[in-house]
Amino acid sequence: MKRSPLKPLALAITLLSMGAQAADLKQVANAAWDYDSTWRAERQTWEAEQETLVQGRAALLPTIDARYGRYRTDRDIEEGNFNQKYDSEATTVTLSQPLFRLDAWYGFKEAKAVVSTAEAEFQQARQDFVLRVAQGYFGVLRAWDTLVSAQAEEKAISRQLEQTNERFEVGLVPATEVEEAQAAYDLTRVNLIVAEQDFAIARDQLETLTGQRWETLAELREQLPMEGPQPATMQDWLDKASVRNPQVLVAQGNATAAGFTADRQFGAMMPQVALVGTYSHTHTSPRGDSAVGTTSSGITPDNHGTEVGIEISMPLFRGGGLNSQRKQAALRADAADQLYQQAIRDVTQQTRTFYRTVEADALRVSARKQAIRSARAALEATQSGYEVGTRNVVDLLNAQQALYGALRDYANARYDYILNTLNLKAATGELDVEDLASLNDWLSDQESLDLYDPDLEGQSEAQMVIPR
Repeated sequence: MKRSPLKPLALAITLLSMGAQAADLKQVANAAWDYDSTWRAERQTWEAEQETLVQGRAALLPTIDARYGRYRTDRDIEEGNFNQKYDSEATTVTLSQPLFRLDAWYGFKEAKAVVSTAEAEFQQARQDFVLRVAQGYFGVLRAWDTLVSAQAEEKAISRQLEQTNERFEVGLVPATEVEEAQAAYDLTRVNLIVAEQDFAIARDQLETLTGQRWETLAELREQLPMEGPQPATMQDWLDKASVRNPQVLVAQGNATAAGFTADRQFGAMMPQVALVGTYSHTHTSPRGDSAVGTTSSGITPDNHGTEVGIEISMPLFRGGGLNSQRKQAALRADAADQLYQQAIRDVTQQTRTFYRTVEADALRVSARKQAIRSARAALEATQSGYEVGTRNVVDLLNAQQALYGALRDYANARYDYILNTLNLKAATGELDVEDLASLNDWLSDQESLDLYDPDLEGQSEAQMVIPR
């Protein structure tokens, strides 16, 4: 069953109080649906393009024209030496019904192809909207996780710097270890500043997309079904992409329309046959002493006339312009067909790339989780060695940085998997707003982040996701 391209988000949402419950992906998507100017413009453009079909059909239907004129005439007639002065009104109604017009027929077929292209472009715009919403929402969550990790790392390195200074003051460590700890702390401060900036930018971008200030957002659940592409066979994705991808459909529609344009230009050189009917009425009234209504004057007060017939017309020569337009349209049709073939190849390659990326992302998430466990174990071992004097502060700092780096990599891997999965579905033309509703189930109804918490730093360690 064909989907209505202008239906609202099929999410059945009643907006809840932001103070009572964290906003989720569905609420953000609904706000963006009504606010995002790019998406609203695409909807208006799609509606405007539907009129192309009406205009293309019009050339095959009857046309009726009416003309009315009011005139004042002052005529001197030398033979007979008299003058005619009169006012006249003329009304003409003409009806024309095309009987044979190749150019109009192919123009109608061209209009249908143009509308099909517009529908494919609208489908692409719809998918782009879904991607913008997902990127905006998870962009905030990604920036949040990076910021929380940077804050926790800065706090841990700061404590390590304090401990190293204390050890140095009592002569337990050399000055070089203080310098190493200070250098590590300075680096984490820089990373924290960058993370704070990136988070503020991501938050602002989401507000620009939706036109709303979001106080809290629901976070991702820890346990998610990140199992890779489903179906698991690449060829299934490639087969769908080659026939359903909006970019392929746009290229196909352009090629079809260009072919009918060439046919239309050829039809413009062929004969045209039309059924024509005309009704005319003229009323004349004299002014002054003019003799009107007599046979000698040649003027009668009222004239009525009706004509019905068949008209045949054909352009014979117009400076070579028609034939040139036909050749030009034929060459453009060939070019459009080549672009269609290239679009299939490009989309096939994109789909193959997204498939392999999602497949690798699923493995990466699992591997990153294991890397966190390993980094934590390494940190604990290094901490024990440092306390007994077998490891130095550089080893400890490196182990701490490795753990926080592993945490960031794990969070990024999860967000990459989600967004790349959406890109893979978009490549096959299957991405729709319902996917946001499905993805919303991946969000936690217990955990949320506060986008404007003034005590954000104090929450960093408690809010960090450290899988075990």
